[in-house]
Amino acid sequence: MRLLLIAGGYGTVARQYIDSMTEVINDTELTLEEAVRYIADTAPEPDSIVITDEALSLHPDRDRRNLEALLNSPSAPQKVPVILITTDSWKSKEWESVSSRHPRFEMMFSEYIRVTPELFVQSISRARAAPGLHTQKSTRAADGGPQAERDKGSRRDIEPARKSFLDRFRPKPKERTEAEPTDALTRELERISRGISRVVAVTGHRGSGVTSTAVNLASEAGRRGLSALIVDLDIDYRSTNMYFGGFHERTKRDEEINASLIRTLARPQDYAATAYPIRDNVWLTGLGYDFDDPRLIGQFVTEARLTGLLSLLRNRFNLIVLDLPLDLLREYQEIMIHIDSFGLCVPNDLYSVLSTLRNVENSLPKEQAVYLNAKSKLVVTKYNDRSRFQGENFTPEAVSRVLTSGLMEGFTYEMKVAGHVPYSSDFDSQIESDVPLVHSSTHYERAYGNILLRLLEGTG
Repeated sequence: MRLLLIAGGYGTVARQYIDSMTEVINDTELTLEEAVRYIADTAPEPDSIVITDEALSLHPDRDRRNLEALLNSPSAPQKVPVILITTDSWKSKEWESVSSRHPRFEMMFSEYIRVTPELFVQSISRARAAPGLHTQKSTRAADGGPQAERDKGSRRDIEPARKSFLDRFRPKPKERTEAEPTDALTRELERISRGISRVVAVTGHRGSGVTSTAVNLASEAGRRGLSALIVDLDIDYRSTNMYFGGFHERTKRDEEINASLIRTLARPQDYAATAYPIRDNVWLTGLGYDFDDPRLIGQFVTEARLTGLLSLLRNRFNLIVLDLPLDLLREYQEIMIHIDSFGLCVPNDLYSVLSTLRNVENSLPKEQAVYLNAKSKLVVTKYNDRSRFQGENFTPEAVSRVLTSGLMEGFTYEMKVAGHVPYSSDFDSQIESDVPLVHSSTHYERAYGNILLRLLEGTG
């Protein structure tokens, strides 16, 4: 079977699960948009087409247009089955009109946060068994007339190609083994992340980079193969809408996703339908900018509901990241015991240190402030290597010392440093480009990777 695989970056992984009876005809990894051009330019004549979420963009309308273009392309045989494997159960509703017009288009849904190898293999089997596959072959077998004689030269559709004498000298395919870690950080993350389940609250004074840190930590966790859920509790600003354009666009036309946080708090067990899948195994639950129902917010965004969500979903995700600025802690004091560690965001300047302490003092009684201090690790955001304090470089370790030096009673425990994020003029580009910093360079990958490792280790 000749397969056109449209899987974006997942294609490299997916090829490992394809059996020897299936030939992937595209050498390069294709997005859906690229596949439309590829089919028009090369007329590849596939027997089946499989698409995965990684080939889609964050713009559903554009994806729908590209899918329609692919299905209507004169270069794509009209009987060829097209199968989409997705973790987004809402696709059945979004693309219902496409399915009704094109019976050969089928969607397969993953019950898990990411597509499993078993589901991908099942999709290949489904494509191979699809009624439209090898229609010409069936006709030849039934007729057995002159058409069959003319088609003898194209028997590869019916029989596997005969092996060449030279095949024995070609290198054998490698066994399917997991890639070995190539650096200490990767080895440490793989060691600590197996079977792990952590709730991490990213906090700090407003403007300190709380949302950016939460978004990038979850994105780095997903890149490392961990399942992650971002819970945006900052319902006043709802900044995650700025970092994920797909989520924002979806909230404008889908009232259920617009109220995602409310619905997830109401039925955490149904998170697959109430939360929004960002990419791979990273999910987001928050509120759209258009959601404005104080009654529902007061009814569902409560400590009791959040406690229930954390209790249930911590066993479904490796990492739950709470976007929880310091001034909101007064509303969620009771859930602090359910949080494994806090990532306390503080830029390395004296103003930020004092603003952090003032926010803690105004938000929490002394006992809770002590608890926050003990459960926190310092994340120095927007790190400026030229910043100085009392004539010396204001290093992350120096920020930690000043922060816990007794400026605030009850905030005096030594605080370990989780890491720092270098300041860059590109910092705000992640909002404009819809690409978190951690995906933009190895420099940021390592920075957030180290922070993720330290926070997953807990505070013990």
